[in-house]
Amino acid sequence: MSRFVWAALALSLILASAQPPARAQWYFPMGYGGYGYSKWGADPGSGYMAALGSYGRSQGAYMLEKAKADAINVDTMVKWNRALRARQAQLRQDRERELAQKEAEREARVARREAEDGITLNRLLTEILDSDPTVVKASRSKTPLSPDAIREIPFEWDSEAITLCLDEMTASGGLPQPLMGPAFEQERSALRAAVSPAIAEDLKGDISPDTLAHLREAVAKFKAGFEKKLSEFDPGYQDARDYLTTLDSLSRLLKDPSMRAFLKQLDGGEERTVGDLIAFMNAYNLRFGPATTQRQVDLYRRLIPALAEIRDAAVAARTGPATPPAPDGSNLRAAAKDAFRGMDWKELEAHDRAR
Repeated sequence: MSRFVWAALALSLILASAQPPARAQWYFPMGYGGYGYSKWGADPGSGYMAALGSYGRSQGAYMLEKAKADAINVDTMVKWNRALRARQAQLRQDRERELAQKEAEREARVARREAEDGITLNRLLTEILDSDPTVVKASRSKTPLSPDAIREIPFEWDSEAITLCLDEMTASGGLPQPLMGPAFEQERSALRAAVSPAIAEDLKGDISPDTLAHLREAVAKFKAGFEKKLSEFDPGYQDARDYLTTLDSLSRLLKDPSMRAFLKQLDGGEERTVGDLIAFMNAYNLRFGPATTQRQVDLYRRLIPALAEIRDAAVAARTGPATPPAPDGSNLRAAAKDAFRGMDWKELEAHDRAR
């Protein structure tokens, strides 16, 4: 081999050993300073593609991190909302229990006050009399009640409905035609002047003896004037007489002094019953007044279950529906007229004297 050939081979080996090492595709071809910028500044197309790849990697990393952050935020808000709703529900339950407790305490106070004021007993008494108007069944109750207990009860006359009935009967247009003439103008005026204070006093409490006496006197003078000025042959005579009979009877029901005489009979010490009490209160149109002593309060509390038992039995034995009250009181006026029609005036006076 010639010297020239050996020289060429040696030069090729030297040149081959001087080539740079091979790079991965990521950094190919070699960029500026060997840092792999895809011929930065030398090949625009290659640089554009490298930029897109770098943007895609960055966008993907951003989306991943954002998804993680969103997941954390959603989970946090779910926990917050659940905790908030749970606390709100708990507070509502606490509030409802507090309101229920206050309502129960209020109802207990109302029940206690109504028991002490006689309201509960009067309600039971009304239901008994409504279901057993003749008091036949109720009076059979054998629940014992001492005479001392009966005397302890603060009775009141249940007269408001009667005074209102009197007011309606004596108002303009409430009298029968024969009594509306000028001949009875003085009697009508005196009657209205006597009824008005009776109504005012009854709404506040009991009617005073003076007011009641004034009312009965006005009714008596009206009756006397009627007998002088009309005869039984005049048109409407009987209707006018029945009207005055009803008026007189109602005025006597406002306060019956014979009730006191009955209470005196209890001094004999004979044992009584709750049935006797109901019959007595029905006969004299009485109700339970407010308790003013502890003894009366205790008595009322013992009477409530006794009257409730009688009420339940009376309601169960009722044979027909209760008569609904007329808002204008017309049914009471009609019933009063039917109840007292035909009563003799002399008998009314004799009854008054006997008491």
